[in-house]
Amino acid sequence: MSPLTSAGFSEEMAVESPPDLEVIIVGAGMSGLAAATTLTDAGLRVRVFEREDSPGGRVRSDSVNGFTIDRGFQVYLTAYPRSGQLLDLDALALQQFEPGAMIWTGEGFTTVRDPLRRPRALRESIRSSAGSLLDKVLVLALRASVMQPTLEALFHRQETTTAEALRRRGFSATFQRRFLRPYLAGIFLDRDLQTSSRMFEFVFRMFGQGAGAVPAAGMGAIPAQLAGRLPAGTLETGIEVAEVSTDGPGVTLADGRRLNARCVVLAGASPLADRLSGRVEGSRTWRAATSLSYDAPRSPVGEGILVLNGTGKGLVNHLVCMSDVAPSYAPPGRALLSVTVIGEPPLDDDALEQVCRAELGGWFDPETVSEWRLLRVDRIREALPADVHMTATPDAPEVAPGVFLAGDYLAMPSIEGAISSGLAAARATAKRLGVGAAVADLPAGSPSFERRFTVDAPVTAVAAFHEGPDALARLQPPLSGARFLRVDPLGEGSITEFELGPGPLRIRWTAHHRDVCPGRGFTDVMARGPMRFWTHRHEYRSLGPATAEVSDRIWFQHPQGPRGILTRLLFNPLSLGVLFRFRANATRRAMKSPHEVATTFDE
Repeated sequence: MSPLTSAGFSEEMAVESPPDLEVIIVGAGMSGLAAATTLTDAGLRVRVFEREDSPGGRVRSDSVNGFTIDRGFQVYLTAYPRSGQLLDLDALALQQFEPGAMIWTGEGFTTVRDPLRRPRALRESIRSSAGSLLDKVLVLALRASVMQPTLEALFHRQETTTAEALRRRGFSATFQRRFLRPYLAGIFLDRDLQTSSRMFEFVFRMFGQGAGAVPAAGMGAIPAQLAGRLPAGTLETGIEVAEVSTDGPGVTLADGRRLNARCVVLAGASPLADRLSGRVEGSRTWRAATSLSYDAPRSPVGEGILVLNGTGKGLVNHLVCMSDVAPSYAPPGRALLSVTVIGEPPLDDDALEQVCRAELGGWFDPETVSEWRLLRVDRIREALPADVHMTATPDAPEVAPGVFLAGDYLAMPSIEGAISSGLAAARATAKRLGVGAAVADLPAGSPSFERRFTVDAPVTAVAAFHEGPDALARLQPPLSGARFLRVDPLGEGSITEFELGPGPLRIRWTAHHRDVCPGRGFTDVMARGPMRFWTHRHEYRSLGPATAEVSDRIWFQHPQGPRGILTRLLFNPLSLGVLFRFRANATRRAMKSPHEVATTFDE
């Protein structure tokens, strides 16, 4: 055995080597949980070890005197594409922040809101002293520039610092000081805004497509949901991994147990992961944050909006009344305030609290502030990794045969980055185990179109129908003019060629299939056709012995010029909605009478 070790062990250690254990995951943070749920969903046998007493890594919540307190101010962005596909967002009961910010200027408050989401606040935002009218026009231009390209293209733009990106875009010093710098510093935990411009543009895109939110039960509900999806016995908490074998692979636990598996995933930035990847011990850098939580008799804000320090002075970066955003965060009749300081000031908790309370006494009525009772101070020294490879499509480094890395430091510092990296590690692991098709490789952004429907039939019957040789013909509306030129039996790399449309508008389409997992789904990718690109993921899952759900997710982009006008006429949300309603009805008819070809649809 060629080990990487942080402690010495004898050869007499107990070896637990279950023959059916395929993957060991070290760490139950967001990346580890994403990998674990994906691999167990693919039918692999997985064991996850977490040294803390509960899963979540840096995404944690605690109950303190009836208040729900997150470990530092954290927000989930509802537009996160890969996270949104993995999580059940409805079950999280997300509570959204008001889109905008109140800004303390040193003389009073001024408010800016997103005019596209709050049209009635347009006048208020235009008149706001946060910046000039030109600044607000430049924000709309920035929004347009980050929304147009694909997510992958956004991460291939020229990279600079966020501070330099703001300067190049022409924002005034006043607007930067009052709004942009404290707003972005609160997200990046970086007062100097040395964070990559790619991260800045990604975050701005996410806020343009969705909203900031927190689960009703606290941010800890996000990892708890993923952990709850794992089969019983998969996750062990309070267990530290002391050694990783590089020629097994396998792990040795601090309690002396040694386990072998076919693959190991080291999830999160840890000393073990750093040493395996060749990083010098202690060279990793982190961004820190300090959070003060207060119990107040009432909210000083009155709405769930971020309150920024726009003076450029003082310790407090921002404040938010969490119970205005999510009433469940506080007991009835009380308010929970969260105050964030960037970094870790060289003050003890008492001195820090006195300085922050004095600053906030200038923002609000001092008598009101004097009524607040400090609940807790959280000093998060490792809040966000600072040395990050910014990408929306992370790789999973294989640092030894069968040993893979995962963590947001390999993607972007966020929940989305952690989940994206965990999914990449799951794909790499599944591929090494020879079941790569079980974990689909999909585009980074949100689907351009998505539709789900249920069928009263066993999932095996639904899968057999959709994977049959005549499935596409039976799922095509009769007026589509479809003519099939080549239809290979469904399999990895199989090809389908067909023509669609009437006379002069007739188009030819060639699709290649990949990630084919019989009984679960497949992906078809346009190799030749009218679109700039088209990736369609088709899946089915069991909802019970006689009920199945079929889902279709399509990522596409129209070409430029006259051809783009044609594709927009043929492939748009309305036409695709009609097509997939037809397919839903055709599937239901086929399950009732397998030999009948559906020719109509209801709704």
